[in-house]
Formats: sequence, structure tokens, C-alpha cells
Amino acid sequence: MNIEVPVLDARNIYFKYPRGGPVLRGVNLTVLRREHVLIVGDTGSGKTTLTRILTKMGTLIYEGELSGTIRILGRRIEDIDINELTRLVHVIGQNPYSYFTEPLVREDLLNYALRVHGSQERAERAVKKVIEATGVHELLDRYFYELSGGEARRVLVAKTLVSDPILLLFDEPLMWLDDSGVNEFLDLLGLLRRLGKSVIIFEHRFLPVIRGVDRVYLLERGVLRDVTELALKLIKMRLNPVSELAVKRTSTGRTVLELQRVCYSYGSNPVLRGVNLEVREADSVLIYGLNGSGKTTLLKVIAGYLKPREGTVKRYYEVMYIPQNIILFYTEETVEKELREICKARKRGEACISEGKERIKALGVDLQQSPFNLSHGQMVKLSVVLAQTAGAKILLIDEPFSGLTYSDRVKLLEYLKDSVNTFIVTTSTLDAYQRGVWTKTYKLENGLLAELSGSSKYPLQYAAQFYEALKHGISY
Repeated sequence: MNIEVPVLDARNIYFKYPRGGPVLRGVNLTVLRREHVLIVGDTGSGKTTLTRILTKMGTLIYEGELSGTIRILGRRIEDIDINELTRLVHVIGQNPYSYFTEPLVREDLLNYALRVHGSQERAERAVKKVIEATGVHELLDRYFYELSGGEARRVLVAKTLVSDPILLLFDEPLMWLDDSGVNEFLDLLGLLRRLGKSVIIFEHRFLPVIRGVDRVYLLERGVLRDVTELALKLIKMRLNPVSELAVKRTSTGRTVLELQRVCYSYGSNPVLRGVNLEVREADSVLIYGLNGSGKTTLLKVIAGYLKPREGTVKRYYEVMYIPQNIILFYTEETVEKELREICKARKRGEACISEGKERIKALGVDLQQSPFNLSHGQMVKLSVVLAQTAGAKILLIDEPFSGLTYSDRVKLLEYLKDSVNTFIVTTSTLDAYQRGVWTKTYKLENGLLAELSGSSKYPLQYAAQFYEALKHGISY
């Protein structure tokens, strides 16, 4: 009788970083050929660490302590040269753009193939094969920075296939994708299954992919638990009616921001084509649009970072822009220094600092902690507190939900609703389209704002309820 050798067989894995406690605690994971596995879990549960030990980075780069056994196609990982392991197991991270070494897609693929295969003939043959398999012909003569998130990930998968890996690890593949990009990624998974590739997906926003995987695991406090049967039950059953997020917000009537026929272009490329918008005090505004639709440009125009080519922007209150890449909001070594600098920049004095300290303590954030060591959700909340302390009355928050679990997205929405007077949030996914939070909802398309109608395929409250049920079991 033939017994299939697993692509991956990890047994009783413990891992800890220097000067830290165990991050992984007795993890067992087996992945067969062609099998697709989904791993979900909170931020800090150990998902990134698991990818590091499966590629030897945990011990080689981070100098962590590993015990247990990991076998790739039956071979102990210690016996596999790092160059060979890199060809066998590929990690595709959250930001696909960071994996390009040449600006032109065609050159990037060919140069990588040359490094893998050594000769021009074998490299060209490998590139031709992956182009035909992935259908990226129309993207070959594009620069990588011109690609959408979904297109960049498709090219990256083609590049990965050049070395013919047996296992692909996707780290938060939906993080930067809009609703259209999610569909492209689902098509990619179908292609990888047809090619016989094994896949592990680490994802917070897991509902779009959960029906297409073979097994589902929950990683919680370093312990990996198979929740496949529970996930199947949750998919099939009808969950209890989803409650709205507390009391619905209402605006008070006073106009605090006006945009009239605002136009903006990058060179000869028009992005905004006559945007009109009125925001009243206590409004919570959601602006939905696909990647590249101009959402960030619109917020920067409102903030005054960009000057409109035509039209007017009238701000009756002070505004502050909070970027999508939340790390860019911070510049200082500690949270307290961030507070002092923002109060100094806004010329608000010691009263500002004292007020900010109280607000930050209420968040449960240590003033002496580095802001860069906070979780994504904590960083967003802290930026909101700092902006409010500095006197901003209107917050412009660009894509704040990326990288958060469904439950954390709900908590962030509740925090914004309860703590911020007037705010505008942009999003590229309808997950955030949650009744009870927004006083106004719009779609930005073809450079114009229109009222948003419709609903999300996976309402946020439902998604959070599904995730909590995976963590704690069905209790309905």
C-alpha cells in the first residue's frame, strides 16, 4: 500500500525568540499534496512566527530557539540547504510590491528565472511556462508600480512558480485588496489547485476563502487547533440575527466641511472630476471605492495636502489626515514623545500634554512604549487620540481596517462611533458597510461621489460573530 509522504509534517513545535517566552506551544500541522489550509487567529497569536520557522528564518535571522520536528517531503528541515528550501517553500507576504527587483514585469520574471535556473535557455523556458499557466501576458510590459494589488499578486505567483515550489505560504493575501482584487485571488487559488500546489493561507479577512479550503485551523496563544468541522457547521447553519452597532448616529446640522466641484489630476490623468460633498457636525461618512479610484487623493485634498485644480474646499473646523499605512503617522521613539511633538506642532502647550496623557492611559497604552511596537488596531486608536488632543475636529481616516480581525474591526468602529465627533473613513471593501455607524455613505467611481446603495456579502457583525464562534464554539 502506497502511503503519501506529506508536503509538510510539523510535530510538537515549540519556538521562542531571544529574551522572550514561548510563541508557539506544541504545534502540530500536516499538509498533503494539493491541500489548501486556512489558519486564522488574532494579531500576536503566532501566525507570522509559524511562517518564519517553516522557512528557517526564525532560527537563522531571528535567532530563536526551536524544538520539535519539521519535515518537508519527509526530509528534516535541518538537512535542507537554505537555497533549496527557498525554492521548495515560498512565502508571499502582505505587500506584493516589495518582492520586485526590476521595474518592468517581464525583466523581473526573467532575471529571477536566471538566478534559479542558471542558463538563459532554461530561464526563458520556465518564464514561458509560468506565463501560460497564470495568464499574465497582458502585464508583462507594465511597470510593477502600475499594477493593482490583485495584478501584482498574480505576477508574484507567476514569479514564485518559476522555481516550481511544492508549498506556498500566503501571509494576509487579502490585506491590501479591494473587492475586485479578492475575486482575482480566489481565481489564483483555483489555478494553484489545478497545478497541484499545496497552500497555507494566514488571513484575518477569511470568509471569502473559507469555502475553498480543505481544512481550517485556529492559532490562539501559540496553540494550533483544527476547527474544520466547526467551520463547516457555521457555514451551513443560519446564525442568530445580527444586532446593529448600538445607537444609530445622527448629525447635528451645522456644516463643518464643504467641497464644491473639486477636480484633481496627476499630470494629464484626472482623478477627481467635480466632487461635491457636505459634512455636518457629528457626521460619520463612509467613502467606498476600488483601489485607484481616488479615495486617498480625495482625503489629501480635504486635508489641504493637495491643492485642487478646480473647485473649492471650505473647512470650518481643523482637520487631520490619518494614513492607510499607519506606521507613517509616527516618527518618535515613545508614545509620550509623539504626544509632546504633536502638541508642540499645534502650539497647544502643557494642557494639551496633560489631556493627552489621560486619554492615552484610558486606551491602556504605556506612554514609554514605542508606537511601532503596538498592534495595528492600537496604532489607529492612538492616532485618533493624538489627533483629537491636538485639536482636530474632523478626522480623515484612510483604510483603517486592513490587517484587523473581524472582531477588532467591530471594536474599532464602536470606538470611532463613541469617541470621535466627526469623521470620514475610506474603504476598498464593503465589509465596513455597517448600518448604525454611518450617517452618510458614498461610492467614489470615475472621479465622482454618488450615494452608496447595496450591502456587503459578509456583513461585519456577522463576520465577527462567525470568528468568535470559531474561537469559543457555537453558543446559539
